[in-house]
Amino acid sequence: MRLVKKFLAVCFLFFGVPLSVVMIWDIINPKTTNKEKENAVAALVVVTVPSTIIGGWLSWSLVQQNKKEKALLLESEQKHLQFVFLELVESNSGTITVLQMAKNANISTQKAKEYLDDKAKELDASFEVNENGNILYRFL
Repeated sequence: MRLVKKFLAVCFLFFGVPLSVVMIWDIINPKTTNKEKENAVAALVVVTVPSTIIGGWLSWSLVQQNKKEKALLLESEQKHLQFVFLELVESNSGTITVLQMAKNANISTQKAKEYLDDKAKELDASFEVNENGNILYRFL
């Protein structure tokens, strides 16, 4: 459906915008006869402006749909991270490493570290360093 919308938006805009410019040029051109100007105004009002409006509306709706889908995807990712985080906190007696979070959530270690840093600030967690030099986040 999105592909059809894109195609229609492009068609309406490619038809409406250039022809609107041509019609406007005919209207403001001093060499155009009055009858040609009337025809240009009629074509502008009946054909080209509606086509441009429809193409613009389809484009705008595609942008809005894309924004909504991105927001839903971000929300879904956040819920997944929250679920993995809570599972790890529960199963590891409140202690989590970046590697555990990254592995269980299937995200990069950088993203896991950022997430755990944010959670640590939010939940006032403490930090420890284990014998391997890994930072342990302790959520109590």
